[in-house]
Amino acid sequence: MDTDSYIAFLVVSALLVVIDAVIITLSGRKYLCDDDHPGRSLAASWLTTTLFSLIVLGLVALISTIDLPVDGSLQKLVTKLGIVLLLLAAAHAVTMAVLTRYRAEERQEDLAVELAEQSRGYPKKPEVSPSIERDEPYSTV
Repeated sequence: MDTDSYIAFLVVSALLVVIDAVIITLSGRKYLCDDDHPGRSLAASWLTTTLFSLIVLGLVALISTIDLPVDGSLQKLVTKLGIVLLLLAAAHAVTMAVLTRYRAEERQEDLAVELAEQSRGYPKKPEVSPSIERDEPYSTV
């Protein structure tokens, strides 16, 4: 692969990574949006996007040095870009799984807090409604 093709590969690959990172960041913010803790979801989105970008850019750097058994400079460029796109798709899927897991854990924590707050307001012993037929409370035994 000549220098021009090599630089073109790096530029196109880096642009693809940046575009995908922006999509993940914007969508991740909306996906993780928590009205009670907006800073927490924003931080999680940024951290996940940063990790995604570093991993994929590292893979792009490694792929750029691999010599493929393909004839022609253009064919090598297209083949390497194809590999980058496949790795980008896999990394995107893993990133979405991480965001989904984080969202589920966050919602589970919020639900646990909400249930704990609700249980404080109720009496320890449950109240029962009176029986319609006998005009007495239902038995709890």
